[in-house]
Amino acid sequence: MKGVASLFAFASERCTLEQIEIYDEVLGRLADMVETEARAFAAEKIAPLRRAPEGVVRRFARDSEITVAGPVLTKSPVLSDRDLIAVAGAHGNDHLAAIAARSNLSEIVTDMVVERGDSRVRRTVAQNTGARIGDRALDLLVRQAMTDLETATALGDHPDTPDTVIGRLVDHAEQEVRRALSGRGMKAAEQGLSEAARRAGERLTNSYWIGQYDFETAWEKLMQQGGSRVASEALLCQYAIEDRFADVVAVFAVLADIDLEEAKHWLVRVDTEPFVVIAKALGLRFTTVQAMLKVGPWKHRLANEQRGQALNQYQQMEPRFARARIAAWRQTRLAV
Repeated sequence: MKGVASLFAFASERCTLEQIEIYDEVLGRLADMVETEARAFAAEKIAPLRRAPEGVVRRFARDSEITVAGPVLTKSPVLSDRDLIAVAGAHGNDHLAAIAARSNLSEIVTDMVVERGDSRVRRTVAQNTGARIGDRALDLLVRQAMTDLETATALGDHPDTPDTVIGRLVDHAEQEVRRALSGRGMKAAEQGLSEAARRAGERLTNSYWIGQYDFETAWEKLMQQGGSRVASEALLCQYAIEDRFADVVAVFAVLADIDLEEAKHWLVRVDTEPFVVIAKALGLRFTTVQAMLKVGPWKHRLANEQRGQALNQYQQMEPRFARARIAAWRQTRLAV
């Protein structure tokens, strides 16, 4: 188990789709036969990999032993929101704490973790600047922050915490919490602030988000299934709903007749206009566009207001205008 996991970790970026599937089957069978320590070793090895055997990653995520489940729940980019929600609903606070520590958490996962987790889990969410905190989760975190200094201080430094919430804490929390929040962030250690700034800076770049996904395997799978013969809006919408971002990009590239590199950049960037133009030219349904604006990096990078603006732009755009824009883009590329 340790040898196979180590070998795969070393060779994962050079493996073909067939080889990844073989590793997945072998590791899955070995997981039935080895003790916790060996599974934990394998989990640590494959957890951070962009190209990882999906079956065994999901198996490790559901493992009752947190030494096995923890690494993949915290680090693996293979796990979708659906996977994380399933684990959060079936396991206890150790698993929830591991999920809460992921570098990026969507609002729907954050809600689930905060609602089911204990005070330790909620502190972890409050301290995670990569977690999108919606109204439901924020309300629970504020209740804890009223009497918990660590949670209150973390909320004070979190980018999703509105000033009105800080004011509410300052007005109504315990005296120790009010003192800590009066300077909002001044109590944080310099090293912690530097790390938060570094992570926030990374999240502003397209390359950071592109590096989270295995587009090559998704493209290879689609080509093996038939490429343009099977690519359809129904498949695109299905993948979006299932939060399979790499597959969404592959199908979108085929439908739009653009290369994979171009498609993944257009579906990652904060400026959604190129996507909206192509979606209108393709005649995608409103519900498909809506689902795509909530998948992959856009579930983290776009605020609800930005999604609303993109949908309004889509509804108001004339199809002929969109087709003319695409023709102009292609003409410019040919000229270059």
